[in-house]
Amino acid sequence: MPASGLAQLATFLPGLEELLQDQDVSEIMINGPGNVWIEKRGRLVPYPAPELDARALGRAAIQIARPLGLDPDKEPLIDARLEDGSRVAICVPPAIPSAAITIRRFGKRAFSAEDLVEMGSLPKEVLDEARDVLHSRHNILVSGGTGSGKTTLLNALIELLPDDERIVSIEDTLELRIDSANCVRFEARALTGEQGVTIRDLVKHSLRHRPDHIVVGEVRGGEAADLLQALNTGHGGSLTTIHANNAETALSRLANCAMQAGGNLPWEVTCRGVVDAIDLVIHITRRQGHRYVEDAIHVSDYDVDLRRWAYKPVLFEAPRLAQMA
Repeated sequence: MPASGLAQLATFLPGLEELLQDQDVSEIMINGPGNVWIEKRGRLVPYPAPELDARALGRAAIQIARPLGLDPDKEPLIDARLEDGSRVAICVPPAIPSAAITIRRFGKRAFSAEDLVEMGSLPKEVLDEARDVLHSRHNILVSGGTGSGKTTLLNALIELLPDDERIVSIEDTLELRIDSANCVRFEARALTGEQGVTIRDLVKHSLRHRPDHIVVGEVRGGEAADLLQALNTGHGGSLTTIHANNAETALSRLANCAMQAGGNLPWEVTCRGVVDAIDLVIHITRRQGHRYVEDAIHVSDYDVDLRRWAYKPVLFEAPRLAQMA
């Protein structure tokens, strides 16, 4: 059961009432008593909050956690999804001197791929390549840092999948917007306690639900090994995201995550699995308050001797940030 929506949090976060109502504020970061930063239109700025003391933060943490059946006294690290789709991350003592709360607003508008092209976030050349890759039943890895727009881009790419084919999606917390009628959605974060189920469990289980396409909201660990196996055994046209600094290092991160699953496969064999599974890597970044695709590469090989990935870049003109401002 999700916790209350953002509007209900105003009662427990004095001084932040206007922020919680402001649709231009995408993220509220409370570092501690009176220490608040916000992201508004892509820029981080401080926000005065003298009324927000440690007691108020502690109450807010409890009010968010209780509807989820969670107790901050027993679980100092909490991820919650509010009923309006917004996400809240909470850290309380003893893991931190004073409670910290980060709220990410769930955007009311879903951007299509064409919207992102018009905004300057997605080059037309990259969109055309992505469409061709998915329609030829090959797979795409979206990479980027925190808050770079990976989920927004993933949502737009999902819309390129055929309407008459089945999608199985797997997420920590439901964030994706999938309009397909033939879709089953798994959420790991909602499953807590002794019966908890991990992303890796759900990736394995998803294969029993006859997916044409598998969408994993984000790969972080050993589930990468099971995902690579799935992508290499007849589930083409699938998508996932990963944290990385650029498109090339995203491939190494994916291989490293797969290695966390254990087993005896050597690094070179794991990298070959990545090459066979991933055709296109699209890297998105955030600079000067703007989110845009910085790089896109077609993966072709892994050189064992040089320990380097072989790839061909997708050619496009980088956006001029001054013109986007």
